[in-house]
Amino acid sequence: MLDAKSAFDAVKHAGLIRRLYQMKIPEQSILIIDNLYKNAVSCVKWNNQISDTFRIEQGVRQGGTLSADLYKIYINTLLDILADSGYGGKIGSISCCAPTCADDLAILSNCPYETQILIDMAFDFSKREAYLLQPAKSCVIQSKSRHHEKVNEIFWKLGNSTLPTSNKAKHIGICRTDDDSCKATIDENLKKARRTLYSLMGVGLYGENGLDPQTSMSIMNTYIIPIMFYGLEIVIPRGRCLETLNIQFKKFLKQLLSLPKTVADPAIYMISGMLPVEAQIDVKILTFYGNITRQGKSSIEWQLAERQLNVKSINSNSWFSLLRKIFLKYELNDPAQYLVNPISKYQWKREITSKVQKFWIEKILNQAKLYTSLKYLSLIHKPGQCHPIANTNTMNSREIIRIPTKLKIATGSYILQTVRAKFINNTELSICKLCNETEETLPHFFINV
Repeated sequence: MLDAKSAFDAVKHAGLIRRLYQMKIPEQSILIIDNLYKNAVSCVKWNNQISDTFRIEQGVRQGGTLSADLYKIYINTLLDILADSGYGGKIGSISCCAPTCADDLAILSNCPYETQILIDMAFDFSKREAYLLQPAKSCVIQSKSRHHEKVNEIFWKLGNSTLPTSNKAKHIGICRTDDDSCKATIDENLKKARRTLYSLMGVGLYGENGLDPQTSMSIMNTYIIPIMFYGLEIVIPRGRCLETLNIQFKKFLKQLLSLPKTVADPAIYMISGMLPVEAQIDVKILTFYGNITRQGKSSIEWQLAERQLNVKSINSNSWFSLLRKIFLKYELNDPAQYLVNPISKYQWKREITSKVQKFWIEKILNQAKLYTSLKYLSLIHKPGQCHPIANTNTMNSREIIRIPTKLKIATGSYILQTVRAKFINNTELSICKLCNETEETLPHFFINV
């Protein structure tokens, strides 16, 4: 992983315009971009005093709509140099030696000597383009796979500096480790999701006596879900990692719905209108594959998809083998068919959404029938919509406060005196505390209380 110091600020405007011409961008577009940066000036404010203006001759505006794309155009020359060298990682005959997004550059290779050559090429390019690669923030991850040759930790050099060796590092926000595990990514995602949830407690996102369930689920979908599932369409969680994610997701839902931890899992999905973790990750994987099919034959991703789908068996550990299993689960057509005849983004989204929702709605409702505690809850599950029992047609705070009690009664988790007496094995405690006459059963609770 190579880190460039203030990469966006090091882009020279003259070099950027030259690259745009080399890529045969329309002249009108080049003139518009040139006018955005030509004669740009800035100044410094210090102790309420403003300095004289000075011209800005390098750097793209961070946060701008075109900033990332302009930097990609600027750095694309380096990626072409690395790919044309013939060194680095390959899948079959397809070169994938330098997966990069904007200033986030990674170099891949099975051979340490080829890796060092590619690092030297990137270092020479940085010298020519007058930006700085930082050895302290760059690192090397040596895979534990038996197919990779191991070398001494001081082998790697960036110029005259030694590159540190690490067992994990972030690339485009995804935590990569030497054992190629998704655990580090999931742990980091859950940590960020908890922080986001805690930061939103100030607006009432904490369950009982807070926001109503419909608003809480909307906020969760907007702010928490994208963080929790970030990058999991690439490093697909399975086994214990998937279970860890599933437990935390259900914990969040039960907390926001003001339900105890012991409530049946199908109930929280029906009430919240959410799909399980596995379903949401499957949707992300299918959406990602849809993007690959529409990229065209010239893209590396499309070429990899074509090769792996034709070469790898369904029992392989390849990402595309897992994709095949997902297609079979939801009764979709052969994934290779969509490479030959890609469909539009809207059609693809509509198809996978309907298939995934149909599969999981049927599964959740069938599971709900097995729980006697859910006999009072209407078996309705509409993904994206809260259950009618959790909705309120008014902003009256009293109505919102009543919702948690309704949910507990409907899910069989409201503790009546008769239930408490069974646990303590004391029949005297089953008497209603208000009337002090009969047992506090559910009919008595509704009719007499």
